[in-house]
Amino acid sequence: MPYITDTEIEIELKEELTTTYIISSQHRATGNPNKTVWTIDFEDEVECFTQTKTSEWIESNYGWGLKVIDSVLQYIGHNYENELLKIAKFVDGSTNDIWHGYPADYLRRSQDRPPTFVLKSWVDQGYMTKAKMNKIRRGQSCNL
Repeated sequence: MPYITDTEIEIELKEELTTTYIISSQHRATGNPNKTVWTIDFEDEVECFTQTKTSEWIESNYGWGLKVIDSVLQYIGHNYENELLKIAKFVDGSTNDIWHGYPADYLRRSQDRPPTFVLKSWVDQGYMTKAKMNKIRRGQSCNL
């Protein structure tokens, strides 16, 4: 299915359970120069969000996700200084189950740091070490 930016996409999570996601043009190559930008394609962005919802890596109206291939974290985007990013953040801004997301810059923005229970889940699944989890929690650089 071809996706279009700034258009609501209904995603079926489980039988009779759906959610809505919008691919925001502000976080794409031609978007806002002060925002982080996805470098993965639309399908990978939607897949990352779907995994976040089904894995319940969500606190309130915020969620965090990863793109993992063969147990290796993949780059998903970059910040305005072209530093590569591997963690996604998803937001339900109006708390009406309509989400959008962007590559999270946990080093520069404390609000982009995933909560401890999400990081622990990633450690338990082998996506990162406990040492890296602790660095992310403190906003310190680490090689994910």
